Amino acid sequence: MNLPPQLQENIEKWASSQGISTEQFILQAITEKIATLSQQKLAEETQPNLNQTNLYRKDGILVVDAELPANFDINTFIDELREEHFTRLGRVVVGWVE
Repeated sequence: MNLPPQLQENIEKWASSQGISTEQFILQAITEKIATLSQQKLAEETQPNLNQTNLYRKDGILVVDAELPANFDINTFIDELREEHFTRLGRVVVGWVE
């Protein structure tokens, strides 16, 4: 694969820092991108119609009163929120340490 030199250097740097080959790094990056796009597409397809939702505030909290998608799993949802939170927290800590 012909890549711009600067991109190739970045790939080599990141692969090396993770102790993997450039091929493994590229495969991992592509896999992560496809997973992200698939999640986004699924979210768009299962997003409730906002015309059928009831939005209001209760005790300072925004409440969305809507029917959940048939395949909604509260445990998966909570796990994803936790992972997203820890990922963001990790970026803040890494940025703070650097």
